[in-house]
Amino acid sequence: MARRTTVGAACTLAAAALVLTACGGGGDKKVAATTSGAPAGAPSAGATTAPATTSAPVGPTFDFPPDVSVVVDADTTGDAAKDAVLRDQGYGLRAIYLSVAELNSKLPVFSRYLTRDAAKTWIDSIAWGQRYHRTVTGPLRFYDREVTLRDAKTAAVTFCEDQSRSYDKDSRSGKVFTTTNSADSLVSHTASLRKSADGTWQMTTYTSQRGAAQCRL
Repeated sequence: MARRTTVGAACTLAAAALVLTACGGGGDKKVAATTSGAPAGAPSAGATTAPATTSAPVGPTFDFPPDVSVVVDADTTGDAAKDAVLRDQGYGLRAIYLSVAELNSKLPVFSRYLTRDAAKTWIDSIAWGQRYHRTVTGPLRFYDREVTLRDAKTAAVTFCEDQSRSYDKDSRSGKVFTTTNSADSLVSHTASLRKSADGTWQMTTYTSQRGAAQCRL
């Protein structure tokens, strides 16, 4: 399956069907297939899971670097089952970008919310970032999330991502690779999820399309 195509300076940390890491838009984009790969040496974990209580499940905390922020719109439906999927899928999106920001796919929060092909895709992407010293900087926003329950243990979420103010960054020098904003800064995604034995909804697949008209703000 296709890996990465030749591109310009920015938007080179790739995952899923199209580039998923931050990108201000403009220029060619790297493309990667869903592949497996073990990351190189990993830095210390930057996320911890708060201890559970008997009253309600407690979500993880995310310690992002000061130059990275991830906003996930609630998009709640009022349906308890659907909202549980959206809650965990939102945690999964934050877990992805914390792992990208730290270039560390071994964070406990990563394996809690990603599994199967989705995990393999991002492990491969983060390993690439480790080799080429590329991480991410700037704000990202996920919005217009819509959930479909397939049965009691499987679901799908479609959603949009705004990458217009986020860019690749050299993890050693801190140099930011800015690009010109374009329609490609808006990305449409679809994630499949499966409910694990402990009740966590985990993303199992993650596919994307750049320049999605339905994601226009």
